Amino acid sequence: MGSAQFHWIGRGRLALGVILSLFFLVPCSQALAAPAEIGGLTVTLPDAATGWRKAGKGNLFMLQKDFPETEDDKRGNALIQITKPLPAARSSLQAGMKTFVATLPDMAKEDILVKHYGVTVNGYDIRVEERCCVHQKNVSISQIVVGVAGDRQQAYLQLVLLNVNGDRSRSAEADFATLVRSVKLDPSDKDFDLVPASEDGGLDGVFTHLDTGLRPNVFGGMDFYSDSTITTFDPKGLFSTELPKGGRSITEHCKETPTDCGLYTLTGGGFFSSAGSIEMRSVTSAYGTIEIETKIFSKKGEDLLIADADHRAVPPFDEGTTLDGEWVSTFASSGMTATSSGSVASSHTLRLHRNGTFERIGWSGASLTNEIGGSQSGVTTSSNRPGASGRYKLSGYRLDLTDVSGKTETMSIFAPDKGSDGLLVINGNNYLKDDGK
Repeated sequence: MGSAQFHWIGRGRLALGVILSLFFLVPCSQALAAPAEIGGLTVTLPDAATGWRKAGKGNLFMLQKDFPETEDDKRGNALIQITKPLPAARSSLQAGMKTFVATLPDMAKEDILVKHYGVTVNGYDIRVEERCCVHQKNVSISQIVVGVAGDRQQAYLQLVLLNVNGDRSRSAEADFATLVRSVKLDPSDKDFDLVPASEDGGLDGVFTHLDTGLRPNVFGGMDFYSDSTITTFDPKGLFSTELPKGGRSITEHCKETPTDCGLYTLTGGGFFSSAGSIEMRSVTSAYGTIEIETKIFSKKGEDLLIADADHRAVPPFDEGTTLDGEWVSTFASSGMTATSSGSVASSHTLRLHRNGTFERIGWSGASLTNEIGGSQSGVTTSSNRPGASGRYKLSGYRLDLTDVSGKTETMSIFAPDKGSDGLLVINGNNYLKDDGK
């Protein structure tokens, strides 16, 4: 990548000055059209009704969104900047990212907080880097930079947030992620979607794997976890790491929540052979980054062995199945540092009866203490969940709870232990059956 192609990027201090000047300017009112073509690059812009508008001039295509001052938040701005495609080899993407990040030189000194990399649905390399926070002129600045590279050209996009955090930040990031997923370097590129190829697929059903270990918590301690993770395989080639909720199909679920999903291909044998491999192409971020992994695969009766881990087939509940008992889901986490300690706990109980009725109750509590300069302060809080009762319905991997007012809540459900209802996984949470002992 020649320096001439990035001559405009070298003016880092000037770029930062432009960004800050946009923060202090009175907004313009130019409307947006979607999709847009930017020097050969095609993107789908946010709808003008969301508040984004075109801003600035020069080598960068820029969008701006203003957030007014409120009782809780300062005035803020979000900027999206997009380059025209630049001639460069695919292998230079990482170096190009460093150059583009340097448009905000002080931000380039910050550590990368979040990083995603992989390929797009169109086979381009993609990198995403998030950095925070630089303060200038009483403005807090954070940055998300994305680079997309094909064999002969690249494009760079960034989201710059000025005094934008919380829900405002999440909203701007979601708009930016949607825009990034729409990037097309070539007119023949397809829209972002998980569409299986003809060679994909070959499995059908829900499979569970017991994952245990220790992980850090927010209080500085370690929590033991025991999760019955699941993988749902569609015979055409989709897979999901979550059960679709609300009666949706896996195709509908993956369109709404692609980061739960991916595509798979059986290679080196296949479903009916004793051994082989499975290629899993997982969507790892809202930006459409796809990570490709090839794992050892074999079939053991109705179960699967993937990367030396057992994945047991989980049969669906027959329609109209009823259960009898009380299942409890509990959570507790605690830890301490040199100056603070904290803990949180919760418990939820679900009672199911053979006659198709249910009751449920729950509670949660938390405590936190801090010691500063020899003085100690703390807070303790707890609450009970209002009880509910009504009728339930089991079908497949779906549990419908209809309370006495007629309101229905739909949740995912499966029993990971074959022939036993001692453990139910409901909406991803473990519910252990209370045998009364």
